[in-house]
Amino acid sequence: GCESVTRVSGKDQDTMVGRWKDGRVGTVNAARPYADYGALVFQGKQVVENHPKAGATDYRPLVVEIVKFFQTGQPPVANEETLEIFAFMDAAQRSKEQGGKPVALR
Repeated sequence: GCESVTRVSGKDQDTMVGRWKDGRVGTVNAARPYADYGALVFQGKQVVENHPKAGATDYRPLVVEIVKFFQTGQPPVANEETLEIFAFMDAAQRSKEQGGKPVALR
């Protein structure tokens, strides 16, 4: 449901802002040089941290899903969601190339 993405680049980070059809806005901040991966998710007053040093530090959950996929042929993420993720990344790259102009998802 994301309609458009704006990406602004600076020396040490990129910030992407997605706008959804229902009025929601989401941001992604990517720091450089690259550091440990992780995420902070803000939803209302709730904050969820997902970081390897804050919890599980192995790839077991990912490997379990990969094995399940090979056994069943059923992907863990719907094709539509995967395509929307790629469309978001594509729009973010096109926005960066256009100096931070908002770009509609294809």
